[in-house]
Parts: sequence; structure tokens; C-alpha cells
Amino acid sequence: MHRIRRREHLICRWSPGGLEVGIPGRRQWARLSADLTALVEKAGDGIKADDLAVAFGAEHEPEVRKAVQALLALGVLVPVGDGGRPPLWERWGDVAQRFHVETRDAEYLVDSPERAGTVEEIVAGGGAPGAFKEYPDRPVVPLPRRPLPLNASVEDVFAARRTHRRFTGDPVTLDQFGTLLFHSFAPHRFVHSGPFGVLQCRVSASAGARHEVEAYAVVHNVTGVEPGLYHYSAARHALELLDDDVPRERVAELTHHQEPSYEGAFTLFTTAVANRLAWKYRHPRAYRLWMYDAGHYGQTFALTATALGLGPFQTVAFVDSRVEELLGVDPDEEFAVYLLAAGVPDGSDPLLPSDFAFPPPARPV
Repeated sequence: MHRIRRREHLICRWSPGGLEVGIPGRRQWARLSADLTALVEKAGDGIKADDLAVAFGAEHEPEVRKAVQALLALGVLVPVGDGGRPPLWERWGDVAQRFHVETRDAEYLVDSPERAGTVEEIVAGGGAPGAFKEYPDRPVVPLPRRPLPLNASVEDVFAARRTHRRFTGDPVTLDQFGTLLFHSFAPHRFVHSGPFGVLQCRVSASAGARHEVEAYAVVHNVTGVEPGLYHYSAARHALELLDDDVPRERVAELTHHQEPSYEGAFTLFTTAVANRLAWKYRHPRAYRLWMYDAGHYGQTFALTATALGLGPFQTVAFVDSRVEELLGVDPDEEFAVYLLAAGVPDGSDPLLPSDFAFPPPARPV
């Protein structure tokens, strides 16, 4: 006689009608009455199906058996020994699966008669977040207004684009640093979009041109810039000093001591000012968008660094809450998303990071 149990993890919510449980693998919710909740609780970590059927009295056995079959079909109850999930979600967990399900098939109202009304409602409601973040009371380091020319061909930049983990220790020049920040994070021009007003055109793609990504630089070895933590003001192409005492060791503690995170000339922590997206895109799928945008910015950074003769590095392996504490941001409004770093790359071959061999060593077949 087979045994069944309640699913190990379930995503639940309260609605006006009572407790609801997310149906695993579907963008649906099922309301659990008090009786069904008691049935799931009784199943516990394992019980024979027949024992569960009679646990609430013989007079209720037919209804209980029917409810058990329904809950098994929904995945709220599962056979003992069955994780109830495909291997992917066994590895990533139920919260990740629910997130994936809830962000699928969003209605974007493209070419829909409802679009104009929705846009009008959003704009009329006000509360649009600022397009730029600034620290007007902090000391400012203006950056050169004329970027360095990027004369390398696209073919050469693509061929040389690598993730570097070893640096010479030589300084990066102020012009290199300013050029890299400008192309990676600053607007190049502006356009008018109608109801949503003026939008920025940056090198990197951004959902709805919301450009929620902010950059904070920990300068280690840049000519003309004192070491410290700075916010990059994209509006005025300048550095705003937040903390003049952020040594490499402190960055190391935040990044699990990954040397290339802090051994180059500078470290950039990028964040997402999430409400810039949420104000316009008011559905769970929008939570994906800052991830895409952070990646767009990271690739622009890496390609620009390569064109300038620098070695880029990037990682998401850092302690989010401690990075946000270092930056002094509210994690409910702005959160750490990506670490970018660069320096003068070690090695004579620009096509090859110094800690890799090419071609790969021969292996016996």
C-alpha cells in the first residue's frame, strides 16, 4: 500500500477567501479550506493513503479519498520517495520555481486598446522616480569631458574580449577611467517618448529606457583620483566621494576573497534602483528586467575596457547585504546586482589571460 506525504515546500498566500497555495509548475493558486488544510497537515511526512482516508472517520472516507486524489494531482500531496519536482527545481528550490512560473506570459499590452488607458493611469498617478541619482553634498571629482578615441576595430575588440584575473599593478589613467565610465553608464543623447517624457539613450539596452543601473567605484589605483568609494554621477559625469577609507582588504571581505575583484585598479559595484522599473512595469515579470539590464551594462563595460587596453573582470559572487551596507543604500529600494573590475592586464598576449594556456594541453585519448 503506497504512502503519501505533504509536499516539503509550498508557496502560500492569504486572500480574502482564505489560505491559497501555489500549484507547483502552474501559474495558478488553489484555495485550501480548513478541512483541506487539516488533511494536508495529517499527511505529514508520510502516511498510508488508506490510513489517511479513514483518519477523519468512516462517514467522511469517500470525500477524503476524492480530496486526496485531487491534492495529489495538484502536487500538494506527493508519493513518499517522490520529490514532486523535476530535477531542475529540486536543485534550485520551490521559491525559484514559483518565481519562474509567476513571471511567465506577462501581458505587456502591446498593440492593445488598453495600452493608452494604462499609460495614462500610470502617468496621472505621478510618483515617477528620478532618472538620475546624485549626492549633491559630497565632494566631487569632475571627469574629463572628452573621452579617449576608441580606434580598435570591432573585430579586434571581440577577439580580445576576455575575463582577466591577473593585473600588473600599474595605474589606470584618469582619461581611461573617465572614458570607461562614460560609455558604460552615461547617456549619450536624449529622446522624447510622449507620455513618459524624456528618455536616455545609453550604449546599453535597458527595459523601457528606464536605466535603473547605478555604479559605485572603489578606486584603488587611478591616476588623479584619491583612493576611496565614489558614486558615479551619470548626469554630470563626475565622481561623488562617499568614503575615503575603503582599502582592498575591505572589498576582499565582501567578495569571498576573489583576488581579481580587488587587485585591479578599481572595483565597480552596480546596483538596481528597482522603482525606476516598477513604476512603469507593474507585474512580477519586471523583476527579471534588472538582471538583463545589469548584464547589458556588464558587457558594455567589458568591451569598452578591452578597447582601452584594460583587462575586465566581472562576478556576482559577493555578499549582497554587506555590499549594500558599504554603499549606504536601502536594500528595499536599491540592491547590489553585479561587480565589475578592471586593471592593466598581466601578460604580453592581449588575446589570452595570463593564467590560461593556449592551446589547451594535449590529453591522452
